[in-house]
Amino acid sequence: MMRILDKSVNDFIKDVASKSPTPGGGAVGAVVAALGTALVEMVASLTIGKKGYEEYEAEMERAISESSYRRKRLLEIADEDIKAFNEVMSALKLPKDTPEKKKIRSEKLQESLKKACEVPYDLAREISKICPLAKSMNEFGNKNAKSDADSAIALLEAAFKSAVANVEINLNSIKDGDFVSSMREAMSELKGSVDKCISNSKKNR
Repeated sequence: MMRILDKSVNDFIKDVASKSPTPGGGAVGAVVAALGTALVEMVASLTIGKKGYEEYEAEMERAISESSYRRKRLLEIADEDIKAFNEVMSALKLPKDTPEKKKIRSEKLQESLKKACEVPYDLAREISKICPLAKSMNEFGNKNAKSDADSAIALLEAAFKSAVANVEINLNSIKDGDFVSSMREAMSELKGSVDKCISNSKKNR
């Protein structure tokens, strides 16, 4: 499988538009989050060295370093999402014509569904770490790039909603009650953190 990182924007969009179920919403959400993160880097870069922003130099440098790392991680998550979905589809295609085969299929399916939950959870967690950087750009970044900081926040918000949707749709098919409750609790904590960050960022517009 070719990595998303190695595809042109046009080819990726064509892949999304095709009848293939992958790349789907999860992978798209990760790419959108990566674009939002790239805008954080851009605003920070446009702030460093500018008159009147000297006191924020260290913050901007930190934002660039962390955003660069997380942007690359987000693209890895996009690829992981495609792989996880394909594993679910493979499990669904396993034979179930005998009790033993049916049991094996069920186990493989449940295992793959958990992975399909964990990947968008990782996306949500990454966004929760990037959001404060975007908020900082909105507050302290170059005012001439404020629309870019606003755009970063909007993209991260949309990507987080995508992550939530993809976790939930897979949780609905998982029979392990402990896993489901643990994942929902973890997502609830992330949602509270991200919602607060997004809300505070919008107040600064």
